[in-house]
Amino acid sequence: MIEPIIQEDGNFFNEENFRKIVEYAPVGILMIDGDLHWRMVNQRFCDITGYPKAELLGKTFIDITHEEDVKLNMDLYLKMLSGAIDNYEYEKRYIRKDGRIIWVHLNVSAIRMNGNYSHMVVTVQDIDENKQYRQALELKNKELDTLFYKASHDLRSPVSSLKGLCHLLKGDHPNLVDDESFAHLEQTVNFLQLQNNRLLLLTQINDHTVELNSNLVTKLVSNIEKHLGLAGTIVRHRNLNYSIQTDNFLLTVILTNILENILAHKSPTRALKIEIKLQVEPGRSLIQITDNGRGIEPIAIAHAFDMFYKDSSDATATGLELYIAKKAVDKLKGDIELESEVGKGSIFSIFLPSV
Repeated sequence: MIEPIIQEDGNFFNEENFRKIVEYAPVGILMIDGDLHWRMVNQRFCDITGYPKAELLGKTFIDITHEEDVKLNMDLYLKMLSGAIDNYEYEKRYIRKDGRIIWVHLNVSAIRMNGNYSHMVVTVQDIDENKQYRQALELKNKELDTLFYKASHDLRSPVSSLKGLCHLLKGDHPNLVDDESFAHLEQTVNFLQLQNNRLLLLTQINDHTVELNSNLVTKLVSNIEKHLGLAGTIVRHRNLNYSIQTDNFLLTVILTNILENILAHKSPTRALKIEIKLQVEPGRSLIQITDNGRGIEPIAIAHAFDMFYKDSSDATATGLELYIAKKAVDKLKGDIELESEVGKGSIFSIFLPSV
């Protein structure tokens, strides 16, 4: 039975109570001296590693560290010993007493006396189950990317052939221009090509290595607008004449797909108006895109960034634009939010971390 921590006299901060807090903590807590040996471990750390205290206190942390993690572990330790760093955190693998390999997350802090290294205090969290789940999810995502790429690559040639055939048929039979069935066929082929290109773009985003460079937002936005051919659209820029540190490819993908989604959901009764605004804040940049389009039902906002999601309108969106934009934002470790009102329009807020 656990004894009460607060004593009758109300004295909480004493050595005995501190020992109880450490011993019954929900995470592993330990102290390691300059010779790499454990000088103190709590019960939770014993549970994580499967070793009793008596055995652990006769070992170093290298003795139960997975061989592939030893070099990084020692590099960090030596940096701390030299005074280059005072704390660090990372994930590594332990080999339990029963031989099972488990993943843990460590927070390590150096304790120095008169400027000299004395020992380090470490907290250890068992993340093995979560790590295995993440690894399985990464594998599934990789398999899905491979499937997307293969399917899109295999479809590219026949779709191109169909598009070429439509072009030849129109040349040989000019009357097909006014044929509704042929027009529907041509639209379907064009849609297939567009959808296929977007599936390929998803694999490019996942495989892309983020490269942070200075990007003048007004120039990037102007190039996108020119590419999309926003004829008849009133586009207002606010505060875009600033450079932000981000990945040019990913930011282009984000803005292009949001604008394409806006074009697909423009109102049939009024001219489309778009405002693009940049706001540089401490630690992040905010890009807001506002439109006066159809708007989205409140119940649909939660699903707007889902793959292949399309609302009940007759919009020409593929159901991938906002999903692609979200994937690119995630790649940049940013965030994207959507506010919308039916009949009035939408506001897309893109938050990107600043370097």
